[in-house]
Amino acid sequence: MYQTTDTIVTIASGPGGAIGIIRISGKDALKISSKFLSPNNFINNPKNSYFLLKITDPKTQKIIDKAIVVIYLSPKSYTGQDMIEIFCHNSPYIIKKTLEIALENGARQAQPGEFTFRAYINGKIDLIQAEAINQLIKAETEKQHSIAIKQAEGSLSKKLFEIKNQIISLLSETEVRIDDSYEEIDEINQDSFKNSLDSVIESIKKLKDTYHSYSYIRDGIKICICGAPNSGKSTLLNTLIGYERIITSPIPGTTRDVIEVILDIKGFKMIFYDTAGIRKTEDPIEIEGIKKTFSTIENSDIILLLKDPLQTEREYLEIKEKVMEKVKKEAKIIEIITKSDILKEKNKSNFLYISSISGENLDKLLSMITDLKEKITDDIYDEIIVSERHYQCLLKSYNELIKIKNIPFNNYELIAEHLKNALNELEAIVGKTLSEDILKNIFSKFCVGK
Repeated sequence: MYQTTDTIVTIASGPGGAIGIIRISGKDALKISSKFLSPNNFINNPKNSYFLLKITDPKTQKIIDKAIVVIYLSPKSYTGQDMIEIFCHNSPYIIKKTLEIALENGARQAQPGEFTFRAYINGKIDLIQAEAINQLIKAETEKQHSIAIKQAEGSLSKKLFEIKNQIISLLSETEVRIDDSYEEIDEINQDSFKNSLDSVIESIKKLKDTYHSYSYIRDGIKICICGAPNSGKSTLLNTLIGYERIITSPIPGTTRDVIEVILDIKGFKMIFYDTAGIRKTEDPIEIEGIKKTFSTIENSDIILLLKDPLQTEREYLEIKEKVMEKVKKEAKIIEIITKSDILKEKNKSNFLYISSISGENLDKLLSMITDLKEKITDDIYDEIIVSERHYQCLLKSYNELIKIKNIPFNNYELIAEHLKNALNELEAIVGKTLSEDILKNIFSKFCVGK
């Protein structure tokens, strides 16, 4: 595991941009930085403050840069230790040279996640908040960001603390009777105990089940655009994204492969797939493309099934039947008639009429997709489990509590054992009962500098 008694340093900013950040943390952070920051009188009267200082090479006294230097004294820092952040010009040479000087004067190169690990072990944050910080850095959409920022602020920790207290209350009731050798305490009220146990079980179940719903937020909602050749699939997708991403042509069968486009719609990641037109063909390449179309349909959450106005009802129904054979049970389907700008009559009430040329009903299509997104994700709880590790701990805790329902009510020792096991699993989520190997695995997934 990480050494926490030495002083670490690394670059905390990415390439590009005007300003680079070098972060130093540990008991000798001020002493080491005073070797190359001048004037260095901050070492004599350290306090939480910032300075405009020069970065100087101690060997040659050559000035490397002028920088803003922020000093955070323990415990009022991100890591809980003395910490310094140097904001200098983001020249590769300045960054590299300053880092080299810090290392030469006693600091050690920080490993991925090591600053956040120090924040965790020094009680600045719990493990859930630490993992949420990593999720925050990796967030691609507004919804992912919203979940991560809430958990970084402690919302999930608070929810788990409430559940944990409920279990502790049940455990206290049980253990006091185990120790009651003189039988001076009345038996537990079975109805009250059962109701409390059921409430805890329901809370954990509701929370753990959000992990499956989160896959839509993490991986995106998959939307397949399918139909016959020349039904307007590629044109529709080009219109939705606002530029010519896909080649379109009046020649049927232009699209031979699945083309993927990712859009952020109302904070959710939406993955649109333009697919090869479905028809009978002898072309071996087109046949492979159609196979991929059906494979995409099988794995999609929303199907946009397009009908060309010139397509016969029989041709459309044949394609629809093949599509319906592949659609997964929980998927949603929107039937669309395209090229509505050339139609005089629009009398099919079960279809949405759209035109990629005039823009007719495209806003309605997006609203329908958004409404279906809400139905797909409507079981998402206020707090959401995003980590497989958290899910497994909740599942184990849930299973321990379920076992209590089959235990004779006066077997307090066995009931207490399962309550303790359930409690341990919850404490593992916030990091109280985890091995070093698991902790190292968690923090190794962080970027260097965080």
